[in-house]
Amino acid sequence: MKLGKKEYKHDPKTVKLGSVLDADYAIPSVFDFDKGRAAFPQSAFGNIEHGDCVMVTRTNQLLRLERVETRRTVPITTRMVLDKYFELTGGSDDGLVMLDTNRDWRTNGWDVKTHAGTRHYTIDAFGELDTNNPKQLRQGIYLLHGTQLGVALPISAQAQTDEGYWDVDDGPDGEPGSWGGHAILAYRYDHENLYVKSWGKTIRVTERFIAKYADEAWAVVDSFDTWREALDVEKLKKILSDIGASGIEK
Repeated sequence: MKLGKKEYKHDPKTVKLGSVLDADYAIPSVFDFDKGRAAFPQSAFGNIEHGDCVMVTRTNQLLRLERVETRRTVPITTRMVLDKYFELTGGSDDGLVMLDTNRDWRTNGWDVKTHAGTRHYTIDAFGELDTNNPKQLRQGIYLLHGTQLGVALPISAQAQTDEGYWDVDDGPDGEPGSWGGHAILAYRYDHENLYVKSWGKTIRVTERFIAKYADEAWAVVDSFDTWREALDVEKLKKILSDIGASGIEK
């Protein structure tokens, strides 16, 4: 299993999604995006051999966004994911920055060949969530169809991955980042855990683990036209306009 999330990049212009999400909006205490839907591809998309976890996280989210919009499964292959990954890295296999990859998704998109021809997949916006705010992370899952997490994995997570369960290890192997940086998509939650997609499997992640090891969290707005009432789209558009984001009407 390979890791490939580069160090968190700070940009003062990055949208803080907590400022446009209604903090008081009630969400279910237990939620599983995948429940009741046709099965999604359970693929590592090359992340066993390559450090493309950031691109795999983007892929797993795109699959879910398009299931909402079109009720279809985008026919993405491992080769397509790796081609896009190496396009973004310039050919090297040394990982990606989550901010840069989401920015590319919004600005350049991704051309994917489907049965109906090539489709161009983009998003209208993206922004950061607070890793120390469990409700906000769950709002990303419930309202925006997934929360992207960046984690500084400890060595102890290696054995835990085989068990499908990440929790805090207070021993020497539990040092944050001692294994390396990794990106994952959270698509489900309950009272005490988030559930993420990584290396083609589901891993249950405790809130204690997230509090200690998560160093960034992101969510995307697929389309301004399909938002829920908990998201202040007009405020979000103004923020994007003020920072000079492309494609935003002032």
